[in-house]
Amino acid sequence: MRVPPKIGTIKLITAGRITGLPHVVELRYTHQDDSFYVLAGRANTDWVSNALKSESSKVHVGGLVFKVEASVASEKERKSVSEDFVRRYGRRVVKDWYADAEIALRLRQKGPPSLKGEVGGELDSKSSFGAWQSRHLKYESEVSAAFNSASEEYDFTISRNFVNTWIRSRSISLLLNYIRRSDTLLEIGCGTGAEAIKISPHVRRIFATDVAKGMIGLLRLKIKARRLENIVPIEVRASEIARVREYLPDHKVRIAYSFNGALNCEPHLIEFVRGVSSVLEEDGYLICSIRNRLCITEALSHAVALQFGRLNPRKFQPIMVSVGGRDIPSTYYAPSEFVDFFRVEFKLRKTIALPALLPPAYLNSYYVRFRHVMSILERLEPYLGGSFPLNRLGDQTLFVFQKM
Repeated sequence: MRVPPKIGTIKLITAGRITGLPHVVELRYTHQDDSFYVLAGRANTDWVSNALKSESSKVHVGGLVFKVEASVASEKERKSVSEDFVRRYGRRVVKDWYADAEIALRLRQKGPPSLKGEVGGELDSKSSFGAWQSRHLKYESEVSAAFNSASEEYDFTISRNFVNTWIRSRSISLLLNYIRRSDTLLEIGCGTGAEAIKISPHVRRIFATDVAKGMIGLLRLKIKARRLENIVPIEVRASEIARVREYLPDHKVRIAYSFNGALNCEPHLIEFVRGVSSVLEEDGYLICSIRNRLCITEALSHAVALQFGRLNPRKFQPIMVSVGGRDIPSTYYAPSEFVDFFRVEFKLRKTIALPALLPPAYLNSYYVRFRHVMSILERLEPYLGGSFPLNRLGDQTLFVFQKM
C-alpha cells in the first residue's frame, strides 16, 4: 500500500453539516498506525465539527485520496502527536501555532487510497499533447472528468490565489457596467457558480451552464443553502448552448458571458458562436475571456528568473494544462485569431487584458512575495489594461462582442 509523505500538509475535505458543501482545510499532520493525526486551535471550529459528524470525510495528500473516519484522539495519542509535531516541524512552529491547541483528531483510514494527481498550477502538467493524443481519449469526456475532479477543491484553490481572485473581481466589475437590473443573463462555464452568485443580486435571473456534472452539483447545493432562487443551473457544453433556449423567457437574453478561459476548452468554437448568437437579442452582448497565446508578464517573469527556456511556454498549441490533478489539452488563442471566429455575427467593441501588468495566476506566489513593492501595478490596471498594445498581451483577454 502506498503511504503518505513523511512531512508536509494534508487537505482535509469534509461536508458542511447544514449545507453539504465541501469544506477544505490545509493542515499539518503526523501519520501513525494507518491514521492521520491533526491538531486544532479550537474544538468547535467548523472543520472539526464537520469531520466528527461526517461519514464521508477525505484526506488528499501526495496524489492520494484516503476516505477517513474522525474521532477525538486519546490523551496518550495526543501526547505522541505533539512529540511527533516537534520532530517534524520544529519546536518553534509547535510553540507558535499549537501550544494552545484544544483538540487532537485521529483520522483513521477506511481502506486503501485512490489515486488523484495533486492540484497544481495551470501549466504544471506532467504529460505532453502527443502522449495524451496517443491514448485516443474522447476530448469532451476528459474535460468533463477533469473539472469534475477539480470541483471539490475548486473554490479553495481559487480563493488562495490572489491573482485569480483579482481576475474574477475585475471580470465581474467589467460585466456590471453592461447589465440592467431587469436582465436575464446566460453564463457559459459557470464552474461552482462563484461569479453567478456575486452577480445575481444585480439582475433578474441567471441561467448558469457548465459541462461538468460535479460543478453543477455544487452550484445546486449553494443555491439551496443560500436560497438563491434567481440562479438556474444547467448541464450543457458550450457548443450546444442553443439547447438552453427552451428555458429562456422569450427564448432570448440580452447578455451572455463566459469567464476564466472556459472557451479555451471548447474545440467547436464555430458551433458555439452560432449557438450563442441564436440565444442573444439583436444588439445583445457576449462578454467573454480566454487565455492568451502570448503573455508579456509571463515572459518578463521568467526572464528575471533567468529561465530563458520558459519565456513563451504557450508557443505550441494545444497546450496541456493541469485541472483537478488531471492533464487535458487546452487551446490558447491570439486575440486576433479568436476574434476571427465571431466576425460574421458580432462586432468587437472592447479588448481588455486580464491582467496587463500582473503575472499569470500560476506565478501568484512570486507576485505575492513582492506585492508590497509592486501593488502599484494593480492601481494602474484599470487605466492600461484596455490600451493597445497591452490589451492584447495579458494572461487572459476579455472581449466585449455585440451581436449585429
